[in-house]
Amino acid sequence: MARARAGRVVWNHGAAADDVQQLPGVVSVATPASRYLVALARAAAGLGAARVAVLTAPGRFAATAREGLDRTAGLGVELVGDTSAADCVLLCGPVEWEAERFRQLDRAGLLLGGVSPGLPNAPPVWPDGALAPVQWHPELGGPSGLEDYVAAQAYAAVLIAERCLAIEPEDPLSAARSLATDTFFGRFELDETGLQSGHRLSVVRWRDGRQTLLQPA
Repeated sequence: MARARAGRVVWNHGAAADDVQQLPGVVSVATPASRYLVALARAAAGLGAARVAVLTAPGRFAATAREGLDRTAGLGVELVGDTSAADCVLLCGPVEWEAERFRQLDRAGLLLGGVSPGLPNAPPVWPDGALAPVQWHPELGGPSGLEDYVAAQAYAAVLIAERCLAIEPEDPLSAARSLATDTFFGRFELDETGLQSGHRLSVVRWRDGRQTLLQPA
């Protein structure tokens, strides 16, 4: 859609891939994929993990997530290449791919995290204690009736679009590029490449077959 609109504004409330967010005209509210594993690694460190192994599926999305982790310093964990030497393993890939590896890796004392367990309406098949990043969680507050982060992203995108159209009716894209503000969804601010740089992911943990929000978010 962004390519078809040839640089005209596209209010993006779904795609988190970095290369999509950086397309001309795209205005995104969600944290980009390159921050997913970073959020998980920080949460794991907060839970006492010291050595983290990362497994990623083929494809650009997972590669971007891994690249973001590799270039982020100060996470408080050591990245190791061998899952047997790790006290935490993080996964990034399609739902079925992650689910299979969760089953293979599930063992006492090993902290697990992945992207799929954070999806709305995710089936309760993940190991107890598994971590996942989420863009938003109902416990963070917001309009009544919002039950998952996908709906929250869409609503937040409408709020941002309305604000930008009020600021610059003829050029809302320019308004979006200079806007720094907050909504119930969190911070909104784009960097010079078009990536959403203001918003911060939260992390959920599976307990007794349901997602629970880690505090502080």
